Amino acid sequence: MAVITVSRGTMSGGMALAECLANHLGYPVLSREVLVKAAEKVGVSEDMLRGKVERSAGFWERMTSDRRMYLIALQSALADAAVGGDLVYHGHAGHLLLADVPNVLRIRVIAPMAMRIREAMKRNGLDYDSAKEYIRIMDQERIRWTKFVYGLDWSDPKNYDMVVNLGTISITNACAMIAAAVKLPVYAITDDVKKKLRDFTLACRVKVALAASIHSRATSFDVTADNGKVEIFAETASVGVLISRPGPKAEDIELIAKSVEGVSSVRVDLRLYPQYSE
Repeated sequence: MAVITVSRGTMSGGMALAECLANHLGYPVLSREVLVKAAEKVGVSEDMLRGKVERSAGFWERMTSDRRMYLIALQSALADAAVGGDLVYHGHAGHLLLADVPNVLRIRVIAPMAMRIREAMKRNGLDYDSAKEYIRIMDQERIRWTKFVYGLDWSDPKNYDMVVNLGTISITNACAMIAAAVKLPVYAITDDVKKKLRDFTLACRVKVALAASIHSRATSFDVTADNGKVEIFAETASVGVLISRPGPKAEDIELIAKSVEGVSSVRVDLRLYPQYSE
């Protein structure tokens, strides 16, 4: 049993590799399905959520951001899918959304530009120059988005466990190599790992509930769970010139968290930080 995330550039062959792995291992393979579930969690359309989580923000959106709620919903939907192990995910930023989950095998797929251009020409009906520009724009967008949200370079190999070059190894051989790797003890889904997955999933669900109920860009939450016992560290700005309404109270946060199925107890550590004004 294992959870595998496959990150790839546009037209790099990552989807085909993910599907090969799923067939080889007998695992479900997910991508768009997680976006659909995330959209359902927060009551928006798939297209709206996709736009928020797959495209970098403009200046004003950086200042306002429903985006945080949508990202939390995406993380929660992926956690729901991964909680039992046995999963191949090749959707958006899986290796980052599951960064706190143990025993995830994070794969980065690369391919020569010429191979990617040929695929874009074939799949999208583009000429050579248009295909090359399309790939450049898509790659730059992913790099900007990951830098904006996580402060990381999406293309940096140190963010992955394995980098596979489909220009030098076939999809079939890459699939066999990764399938052998997930059988190593380090990637086994033990009882301890299952517990950590359940705790992570519950914490994500609580974060979704809080983000959906408390619409304030001046409030942030860090949530952990341990067998149903939830701890919430929250920071909110005090009232000032830029913040006209007080943030949530600790009892409000506790009430929302307790409404989430699986939560047995809640401890809230709420901190106020001063809102600077002149």
